[in-house]
Amino acid sequence: MLPEQLQRIIGYFIEEATEQIQIIEQGLPNLQNNVPDPQRIQQLIRASHSIKGGAAMLGFSSIQRIAHRLEDYLKLLRECPIAIDSRLQCDSLKRESR
Repeated sequence: MLPEQLQRIIGYFIEEATEQIQIIEQGLPNLQNNVPDPQRIQQLIRASHSIKGGAAMLGFSSIQRIAHRLEDYLKLLRECPIAIDSRLQCDSLKRESR
């Protein structure tokens, strides 16, 4: 693949990923303090999945792993819906920092 083609493909990935991240940024705060809407969760899963696929195609393994982990957490939340309160959010952040 020519460098110009690769740069164009990476540009498309960045555009797509930016849109998907905006969807995620808008959707995650709405999950707090109520049981998540299944359609909202599915939208967030699709956004994470799109980022994961694009990153995998380009060999961006760190981005792929993060998106995959987010997708897995969202699928778990879809299967076992719970209200995400500040205590759960803090406990999760503490575990992630270890």
